[in-house]
Amino acid sequence: MVLVVGVVLSFASGKAFIPSEVLTDQVLSANHLANQRAVAALAPGDQVASVGLRHTVSTKLEEAQVIEIVDGDTLWVDIGDTAYMVRLTGINTPEAANDDPKKNTPEGERSAKHLASIVHVGDLVYLQKDTSNADKDGDLLRFVWSVKPNSFTDVNEIKAKMLNGRMLTDGYAMAHKFKPDDAYFNIFRALQLDAYHSERGLWAEGADWSYSV
Repeated sequence: MVLVVGVVLSFASGKAFIPSEVLTDQVLSANHLANQRAVAALAPGDQVASVGLRHTVSTKLEEAQVIEIVDGDTLWVDIGDTAYMVRLTGINTPEAANDDPKKNTPEGERSAKHLASIVHVGDLVYLQKDTSNADKDGDLLRFVWSVKPNSFTDVNEIKAKMLNGRMLTDGYAMAHKFKPDDAYFNIFRALQLDAYHSERGLWAEGADWSYSV
């Protein structure tokens, strides 16, 4: 039913949905309602979060300090006097810092600048791991919170406090299902589609920059 509604809305607006699992604002509403009705709030210190997620995920947070913004989905952080590159799990942004200059795009530069506008060098952030510790290049895979959340599954918290969610909400990233690290994918996909249909960020004026990701 969600798929049917999504397609109708898409044609009504004259815009085709981006290929993948199609989700609509109904997903955001359903997840938010589920969170409100949860018997116990999921907060820092709880062992796992699961309401509205594809699978349970640990709520353990690791404090880090931002030392460099690499591009729209990558940061350098300091953890215990050791530098680590952190990949924002579950999102993709256009290239801005590739070793091959031909792969870097204006959209990538805008995405990187936007991330740099919401998190700054010297800021403390809080890293949350899904399933994998690192990708094939050795970069840490993390959901990155700019502020410790009151709930790990509330959509409004994810939109405002998680960098991964904020980049999608503002229209500077695309949701990507990095299996098995896809706990927040349903929410991420809905945030992306909301930004897309609202023409926020890189989606402004109906632009399609998915080719550059």
